[in-house]
Amino acid sequence: MKPRFSPAAELKKTIKKRITIICFIAVLLLALAAAELLYSNLAVAVSRYTMESSKTAAPFRIVFISDLHSREFGKNNGRLLEKIAAEEPDIIALVGDIFDENADEETIEKTCDFIGEAAKIAPVYFCMGNHEYDLMAKRDRSLKERIAEAGAVVLDASYVDIEINGTPVRLGGYEGYYRTPHMTSSNADRQAADMLFFEDFENTERFKLLLNHISTNWLDWDYRDRCPVDLVLSGHYHGGVVRIPLLNRGLFAPYVGWFPPYTKGIFVGEKATCILSTGMAGAKGYPRFFNPPEIVVVDVCPA
Repeated sequence: MKPRFSPAAELKKTIKKRITIICFIAVLLLALAAAELLYSNLAVAVSRYTMESSKTAAPFRIVFISDLHSREFGKNNGRLLEKIAAEEPDIIALVGDIFDENADEETIEKTCDFIGEAAKIAPVYFCMGNHEYDLMAKRDRSLKERIAEAGAVVLDASYVDIEINGTPVRLGGYEGYYRTPHMTSSNADRQAADMLFFEDFENTERFKLLLNHISTNWLDWDYRDRCPVDLVLSGHYHGGVVRIPLLNRGLFAPYVGWFPPYTKGIFVGEKATCILSTGMAGAKGYPRFFNPPEIVVVDVCPA
């Protein structure tokens, strides 16, 4: 005798199969999300850009990082240093928030050690960020001196004239809003000094390279169409922290808000080119997602 067909039993089997499939998909998605979360917070990616300029005598290479926030990639930042060294840079640019504002003394010392090791690879130029200023206010007013002692040239509303592979370069550094110093300081003397820096920095026929931590003026306010600076290297936006796949957009940026238009890449204006790094750390306790920490390699070549 054939077993009697039971609709209830068949329905039960179907529901069980569907639940099993849903659970499998959920576990798979969670596993993929966990893997991506690890990758976006522990890996070190490399982004590469090329810029041509009639001011350059021969190609030169810049490796720059921003927004490290006192993190370590490998013991004593060994993995990060290996990545930098492998690119054989002519100079290394540290473009602000390399220290975290809440770093303790041990962490400050470790970050200074990283700067010292980087200086053995190539000359290091350090631009102050908002976290460096906050750290000086909270804990260590001698931070700039310690960075210099570690082996970097500190650029804080200042510049140096150097030569890179035969190309005369004016290399400057500024933390905040270029040509709008009132945005970050209510001190009239500081505002006047900053304006003098802007005027003096731009007054040269050399290739002008600016390390400017906060990128707002160059991108959101289109200063790249207004200010004659050949190349600007910036950070601060953390790539939007969470990047949206396929759209190549960030989710949130400080001072800009949700779905900012600019969070990563090279942006060419009428007078300046700005390259924006996604940095190396999360922001305000939020981890990165679809957004691996990056070092940026910039090759400047003759036009």
